[in-house]
Amino acid sequence: MTNTSLRKKCRRLALLFSGLMLVLSISPVEASAAPIRITGKVTDGPFGIGLPGATVQVKGTTTGTVTDGSGVYSLQAEENATLVFSSIGFQKMEVAVGGRTTINVSLLEDTKSLTEVVVVGYGTQRKIDVTGAVAQVKGEELVRQPVLSATQALQSKVAGVQIINSGAPGQAPVVRIRGTGTLLGGADPLYVVDGIITEDIRNINTSDITSVDILKDASATAIYGVRAANGVVLITTKRGKTGAPQVSYDGYVGIRTLTNRVKMADSQLFAQYNNEAVRYDSPTDPLPFDPNAITTNTDWLKAITRTGFQHNHALSVSGGSDKTTYLFSAGYFTEKGILRNNDYDRLVLRLNNDYTLSPVLKLGHNLSLSNSNSTLADAGSVLLEATDNISTTSPVRGSGSIYSAFTTAYRQAPLVPVRNPDGSYGYSPRNNVANPVAQIDYTNFQAKGLRLQGSFFANLTIAKHIAVISNFGIESNNLRSYEYLPVYRVSSNQQNQTSKLTVGRSNNTRWLWTNTAEYSNTFAEKHSVKLLAGYVAERFQGDVLRSVRQDVPPQSNYFYLNTGSASSATNEQTGTLETRQSYIGRLNYNYRDRYILTATGRYDGSSKFPTNNRWGFFPSVGAGWIISEEPFMLGATPFDLLKARVSWGRTGNDRIPASAFFSTIAGDLDYAFGPNQVTQQGRTITNLIDPNLHWEVTTGTDIGLEFALAKNRLSGEVAYYNKRTHDALFQKPIDAIFGDVDGQYLTNAATVLNQGVEFSLNWRNTVNTDFQYNVGFNVTANKNRLEDVQGGLPINEGGIGNGQFTTRTAVGQPVGSFWVWQTNGIFQNQAEIDAAKAKVEGTKPGDFRYTDQNNDGIIDDKDRIFVGSYQPKLYFGVNGGFTYHGFDFSTDWYANFGNQVYNGKKAQRFGNENIEASRANRWTATNPSNTEPRASNAVPISSTYYVESGSFFRVNNITLGYKLPQAVVSKMKINRARFYITAQNPFIIKSFSGFSPELPGGPLNSGIELSGYPVSSAYLAGVNLGF
Repeated sequence: MTNTSLRKKCRRLALLFSGLMLVLSISPVEASAAPIRITGKVTDGPFGIGLPGATVQVKGTTTGTVTDGSGVYSLQAEENATLVFSSIGFQKMEVAVGGRTTINVSLLEDTKSLTEVVVVGYGTQRKIDVTGAVAQVKGEELVRQPVLSATQALQSKVAGVQIINSGAPGQAPVVRIRGTGTLLGGADPLYVVDGIITEDIRNINTSDITSVDILKDASATAIYGVRAANGVVLITTKRGKTGAPQVSYDGYVGIRTLTNRVKMADSQLFAQYNNEAVRYDSPTDPLPFDPNAITTNTDWLKAITRTGFQHNHALSVSGGSDKTTYLFSAGYFTEKGILRNNDYDRLVLRLNNDYTLSPVLKLGHNLSLSNSNSTLADAGSVLLEATDNISTTSPVRGSGSIYSAFTTAYRQAPLVPVRNPDGSYGYSPRNNVANPVAQIDYTNFQAKGLRLQGSFFANLTIAKHIAVISNFGIESNNLRSYEYLPVYRVSSNQQNQTSKLTVGRSNNTRWLWTNTAEYSNTFAEKHSVKLLAGYVAERFQGDVLRSVRQDVPPQSNYFYLNTGSASSATNEQTGTLETRQSYIGRLNYNYRDRYILTATGRYDGSSKFPTNNRWGFFPSVGAGWIISEEPFMLGATPFDLLKARVSWGRTGNDRIPASAFFSTIAGDLDYAFGPNQVTQQGRTITNLIDPNLHWEVTTGTDIGLEFALAKNRLSGEVAYYNKRTHDALFQKPIDAIFGDVDGQYLTNAATVLNQGVEFSLNWRNTVNTDFQYNVGFNVTANKNRLEDVQGGLPINEGGIGNGQFTTRTAVGQPVGSFWVWQTNGIFQNQAEIDAAKAKVEGTKPGDFRYTDQNNDGIIDDKDRIFVGSYQPKLYFGVNGGFTYHGFDFSTDWYANFGNQVYNGKKAQRFGNENIEASRANRWTATNPSNTEPRASNAVPISSTYYVESGSFFRVNNITLGYKLPQAVVSKMKINRARFYITAQNPFIIKSFSGFSPELPGGPLNSGIELSGYPVSSAYLAGVNLGF
């Protein structure tokens, strides 16, 4: 080869290499063209609510970000990149960028997700690892129903949880988890807020809540031991997240109206009825009313009620750095009740901070301060409670009347004017019923509550798999209240000749120190183990002071006792001290995410019982089998998740007065001694005690099946439970010779059973990015009965103020069953009465015929029958909603069936009091009714006539909202804006003739409508803003 040829070839190679280098040098520039900025929002698909803390990752890189408090994100990526969106509890989604600069996504809930977490006692667990019955309601669902307390919003949302609401402003609802398991002990669940036990959660803004977790079975609750028999409600509040400050405002305003009005007789019907009653009962007496002289027709219910008004405002600021995060919130709620002069307002401040001092040490605190104020129109409807067992009501009691203003309005005659022409209050000389307007005007009651709640915690990782947590919580409550009755006179039956001021103070403090150590590890990628051990110490101290002064002149501030007669002054003070110590432990074992075992134990000590019965052990065990993870199930069935679980456990209930095992001695008692019977002053024991008194013990078994199908769009759960309470507290009769004043003593003597089935089903689907919808349903069937009582003696309760009792708790029957005489038509004439083998003395034509159940010819208590109880046999909830573009709609309904209620207002009637308009169809000689008895002023007999169906179907909530497009809110310099309107309790379907079939009460006397505050309807408009 010549040199010339070689040079040519070298030149060609050089040109080729240079060209290749040029191409290689240009190609990277084209491949790494300037990235674009992508912004958007990540939302919860079914609800369209922004998801804070969601991860947005560029696939195949380490580039990523998290969404802010409103679900908004921003990051840089290449035009042809793929973004991966993920969030705990939601399905992961991948989206190709395709050159777009705005990408909004909606994530679907992942019912199978192994990372979904629920809160359990003293920690958290993956949902898949839970072997007990645990239900979770997210904060986003709670805030969609504008209520004061989170428990009010739980109605219809969770199987096995019954919520009985009250219409009184500021009043907490009655909560029953899987039935009523006690007779005399407390029946409410245990509330735990951020790890701190509390008796009341009305001091929490619902907008501050991340989730509410409800522990229903003994496997889940046993770790709370002696206070867990009625279930446990765990509330987790929100915390700050790393990032720029996020400001959120939620507010609404609206009106309240009485949902149902009982139609009462007008003056003409009233006069006609009472004239007939006199004609039948006392034929020789003159008729009391002249229908032609009536000029007044007062609607007393209208006179005492008004259109209520309420508004709520919640503002929060959150954010932080890698070292410190914070959340500060403030909320103000106020409500003017539908009853005149009945108002409630509450201010709540919260500060939750977290501090990361090092990779192994984290500190934090949760602080809450609330101030409430309540003005009560009638002291018979006291709202505020002094916590724990010092008192079940405010320190100030009523003025002596057992009737609320609603009951008084029901009873007063319509021909009585509210005021006379001279301005004085009207009254009836023919009955003993107060003028309800005067009752409201002359009752001056106010209560102010101040509550400080806080917890301080430290989390130290002392080794790779071991963490130690110490949490010290404190709660301080101060309640001040007064009731002032001025000098007034409406009538001889409604007057106060000496002014009277009653002032109450309630102060209590609880501290709780919890220390736990947790070990968690996975061996051979098959065996996952988590161990928890801990020690808990608690102390509660409180006192109540009640002082009374007379001859107190009117003044602007009645909270101070600086006036009044010293000679008539009285002061009473009571106090209590309770301490508890506990040792807790839990084992969680998981094999291949297929087989699960949970075991817990708590060794509890309580000072509320005698020294020989202060300690007890409460164990539980649960097992789970994730059938869908078995090799033979994979790809062979329609199930995305199929999990079976079974559990057993033992829990306790120590909710009795702290002094229940102390005998009391009364002095100033005179005794006669010797042959001359010389009187000497002495003392005596007034109540005997059981030296072996101990807590109630509940054992429970739960069997459940959880499932998900159709790519997790359809999910559900079915469960059977059997919950038996042994050694339930009972007032056992004792012979008078033993000296007990009321002839009974408190002991553990009864067994109560609750067993039932729960079923829930939920469907969530995303049709496209603009349209998502969800539908949910849950139903609970519960059977309650008293299984055993020592001596077999029943408990008669349900007195309504006229000498009649209405309920009996007896073996084989539900707790608090109605026990009355059975009506069997109406006597039409005297011949039928004369021919009757058994009848009530004094029976006349038009009176009820009562069934002689034992055919002994006598109508007495042996002829009473059980006719059901207030406890429903079946209750269910339905909820649903959709989002379409910027619009969202949600609704939930609630119903219960198979229970009975007692119309106590109707059954309490005395002479010359009003009647319901339906009594126009009563029996008369010319109208031989066989269902409505004649007119009478006799005291009504407890009978099936007053027992009505308590079944009802209520629409709890209907909400329609609209979220402004992101392009619009960006121009407004805000992150999000949503406007909505809500109808709360807009209507109800029921057969009960009274105000409301929702009637809170104790276990032995629930379901009696006497002095309850009826549930009202609300119509509101609100806004959610994010900055």
